[in-house]
Amino acid sequence: PEDEQFGVALGAVRYLIKPLEVKVFLRELRAVLQQWAGRAAPAPAAPLDDIAFLALHESALARKLEDKIALLEAANRKLAESEARFRSLTEMSSDFYWESDAEHRLTQRGGSATSRAVSSVHRATQIGERRWEVPYLSPDESGWQAHRLVLDAHRPFRDFEFSRTGADGIERYILISGDPVFDASGAFQGYRGVGTDITKRKRVEQALRESRERLRAIFEGALDGVLVADAETHKFLAGNPEICRMLDCTLDELVRMGIPEMQREQDLPRAIEQFERLLRGEIQLAADIPVMRKDGSVFYADIKAARIHFGGREAMLGIFRDITERKRAERALLDSERRFRSLVEQSLVGIFMIDGERVLYTNPRAEEILGYEPGALVGASLKALIADEDLPAVEREIRRLLTGEAPVVKLEFRARRKDGSEVTIGAQGLQARVDDRPAIVGVLQDISEKKRAEEEIQRYVAQLENAFMSTVRVVTTLGEMRDPYTAGHQRRVGEIAFAMAVELGFDARRQEGLRVAGYLHDVGKIRVPSEILSKPGKLSIVEFQLVQGHAQASYDVLKEVEFPWPVAEVALQHHERMDGSGYPQGLKGEAILLDARIMAVADVIEAMSSHRPYRVGLGIEAALSEIERGRGRLYDAEVADACLRLFRERRYQLPE
Repeated sequence: PEDEQFGVALGAVRYLIKPLEVKVFLRELRAVLQQWAGRAAPAPAAPLDDIAFLALHESALARKLEDKIALLEAANRKLAESEARFRSLTEMSSDFYWESDAEHRLTQRGGSATSRAVSSVHRATQIGERRWEVPYLSPDESGWQAHRLVLDAHRPFRDFEFSRTGADGIERYILISGDPVFDASGAFQGYRGVGTDITKRKRVEQALRESRERLRAIFEGALDGVLVADAETHKFLAGNPEICRMLDCTLDELVRMGIPEMQREQDLPRAIEQFERLLRGEIQLAADIPVMRKDGSVFYADIKAARIHFGGREAMLGIFRDITERKRAERALLDSERRFRSLVEQSLVGIFMIDGERVLYTNPRAEEILGYEPGALVGASLKALIADEDLPAVEREIRRLLTGEAPVVKLEFRARRKDGSEVTIGAQGLQARVDDRPAIVGVLQDISEKKRAEEEIQRYVAQLENAFMSTVRVVTTLGEMRDPYTAGHQRRVGEIAFAMAVELGFDARRQEGLRVAGYLHDVGKIRVPSEILSKPGKLSIVEFQLVQGHAQASYDVLKEVEFPWPVAEVALQHHERMDGSGYPQGLKGEAILLDARIMAVADVIEAMSSHRPYRVGLGIEAALSEIERGRGRLYDAEVADACLRLFRERRYQLPE
């Protein structure tokens, strides 16, 4: 009211309080101007005396001052509220805040989590220090240099990351952001910013990276094919290297394919039907699915699948296991089972299975021997089938088998036939499991048939052994035909090795193995040109290396043959020496097979004693002297002693 009275006193025609919007004020002003257009302004009110004027003016000024004070107080309240909100947001969005001066020295550090964040760092930046003056782990010097360039340019920065060793010895990561501060004149005063301990986040990120790397390694290295297909379009979205290998295509080719491209026309309906069933969760495994490769060939796979989200779309993750070989093996097993059943059913010997007290199975031949109809023996008591006098011995052997005391037992006993007559049975049994219970599986026959069978087997074995040794001799002869000067060398080495094996007390089987190994130890010389083998003069380095290669060549020829002795290994190592000076591998000591150590001595004895294209034979005494000199250094001491005894005490003579 005082303002309006004061304005009227000054001659105002209308008093307006300024509205918040300009258009309102302009509308009111336009109305006043139209009202007074062409009219004289009203005369001012009667002038006030000085005292009244001053009183009215002071009152108006006091009113304005009160308004200004109220406005300032309201502004201060809003500022305080704003500062409180800012501080709260700062503290909630970061672990601490900080300030630094124009020289980048820390001047203030605070925040609700300051002590916790800073205490986790073994050596944090202190007031008055620059942050790069404190030992750090990262970034490197170039990283700090780039950060200092930003600070020296007085530019804002965000998310600068560095790390230091924590009090617990673990690397701690800090993330800070800052803005430059200038005074009213524009002079740089320093920086103000916030910081956060991001160690947990970094560990989570590292763990996530490692997890992804592990998953990728599993995905890339999986032995099964892994394929992702769109649930709706049946197109392939991704695959691992193994599925690409299975389909004989590249990954780029794979992602342009779909189910129809890997199915033959006649197989496609079933493949789609199985895919849909997997998609609906009706099955978890699609078994025995034919899959077509790029070249049109087919393999078979078992496919396990699960529904997943992939790249924002519904998809199926399928794991393909190639069962082609398994199917072949299963077919082979079925064929083998049929053959085995046929063999069992038509066997000339009786075959049985018992549980210790009763018969579980007998083949037709066993039933024939005991005089029973087919199937009549199943369930029969063993006591009823075995003569009373022989029953204790049979029961004792059965207990030994079932308890695992003996892996195999052989026995003879008298059995009762169905007609009451007795037949002498020769049986052999071993422990087995039937329906997860211990049982005994074995064969039986009457003694006469057994003897006839044994005699036939012995003749057959003898024929095989004769045929085998004849083959060995043929191979040896073929090699010696290329080198007439060393004809008979391998045979003589074999005989010497055999004699040394007898001297060392080896069993007959091992003695024979050394003889065979000796016959074949130089078979690799078939790869050496005959002109080198028969060269009368000194060999060149290249020629000598070719000759040395015969040991490896012998091994390569013999390694695929399934000998019952280490023939290939002996051929490979017979030029090795105890001190490692031999060839081709430079083996030392016990790393050389004992049989190869024997062969090495036998080879030296024969070679030095016999004629060679480049020299006459040196004789047995020179050869034995060489063995004496090399005893324990070049040649196994025990083998050398056996050789010396053989020739000097047993008067063994070199084979012709």
